Amino acid sequence: MQLDYHYYVVYHLSELAGLTAAEAETVAYASQYVDDSTESEPIEPFPNQHFDTARTAHYNLGAFDWDVQKKIYMPFHFLPSQIRWINPGRFSYVTAPASMKMNDLPAKLVDLALAEEVAQLKLVRLGVALHTIADTFSHFGFSGRHADENDVGKIWLAEKDGGWDFQFFQTVCDVFVPQIGHVEAFEYPDLPYLTWRYNDQHKKQRTRNNTEYCLQGAQLIYKFLKKMKGGNGQTADLELDYPKEYQKIETLFCKPGSAESRCGRWQKHTGAPCYDKLKWREEALVGDVEWDDMSQGQRKYHVKAVRGRAGFDLTHWACFHRAAHLQRSMVLGWLN
Repeated sequence: MQLDYHYYVVYHLSELAGLTAAEAETVAYASQYVDDSTESEPIEPFPNQHFDTARTAHYNLGAFDWDVQKKIYMPFHFLPSQIRWINPGRFSYVTAPASMKMNDLPAKLVDLALAEEVAQLKLVRLGVALHTIADTFSHFGFSGRHADENDVGKIWLAEKDGGWDFQFFQTVCDVFVPQIGHVEAFEYPDLPYLTWRYNDQHKKQRTRNNTEYCLQGAQLIYKFLKKMKGGNGQTADLELDYPKEYQKIETLFCKPGSAESRCGRWQKHTGAPCYDKLKWREEALVGDVEWDDMSQGQRKYHVKAVRGRAGFDLTHWACFHRAAHLQRSMVLGWLN
């Protein structure tokens, strides 16, 4: 999923589930910031005090080693559905669409977030968990490790006349990219309007209607948000509760366009505040917080100059990194 889903759709679903506008923005921002947290270096918010950040974004990564796979890809973007050590014989690293089943790892993440006693941290933890849940509906069939299960052969896109357009360039060029996540499928799994097909590692043809899976994800996220508000998440049904809005959501998913144009449509429909990836950093820190395009070495030197603002420890940005550390630690324990 991309910005339109992780932020604007989650914001809209939060309001439909009964959250206030401020609560909805916190949950949605945390959801999207998982893709934007490129910081991994400790900062000194105050003299002689250290605050450890948690990188969750795969943007501008300098390596794809096992440490990156298990600390970034798996806990936040390609979550397996089972605890490895409980039944290693049946365990798979491959992501599957999330559910509300008790033993489903995405559901466990939500339950842990909802058990959080600190109100603001609870909202942020929920947002981080919902990012991971949303990604299961676009990343299923792939894993967060470097492995053959992520091999993609020929790719086709559905045409309006019912035919299939073979993607020669994408099919040939996948030999130059690593078999991690859906890198060999490029951004196709994340485009909500797309119907496409590909050959997997066994040469078996897989067809996907991304819109259908986006709707399934929205239904589940709505259930979790209703649960957060004290309702019965199992019986909550977005289509039954808001039939006209459900149709509008489906229509918006179906409309093609760039990420910018899709976000513009969602922002207009929902009235959500425009997303600014620097907002939480600037609220928490004094200094230059534009470090996304720096190398790790440059960023390590750069962040030494930033300091915490008054009230730093209760800011959304600080809460986000606590939430990310908590989720990462829990997932690593499940998968170890």
